[in-house]
Amino acid sequence: MTEMPRQLEFWTADEVAECLGYWKFLGDDEGNKLYTKLWNFLRSAANPTPLGGDGTNGTVEYPCGRWSLDNDDKAGHWWDRLTEREQAAISQSLEEHYSF
Repeated sequence: MTEMPRQLEFWTADEVAECLGYWKFLGDDEGNKLYTKLWNFLRSAANPTPLGGDGTNGTVEYPCGRWSLDNDDKAGHWWDRLTEREQAAISQSLEEHYSF
């Protein structure tokens, strides 16, 4: 298994699904499967990262309220449930994301 990149620790599953270009390393079929898998991690999270808002209805007003690594939609909670190929694709796309 590939070690999770440190830059990924605060990313949620939906952020990875929507913001990283892992598709180009996997192709459409595998990319679609990973996309679905990532969104399912979010859907099944018992303690998801709160949404931004005004502090009511379970939202948080300030960004620091979204930083807890205890939220189980963060990468550290689901990274080991990915295949090595999926991990490699996310790692490569994260490297590209930060190299702009």
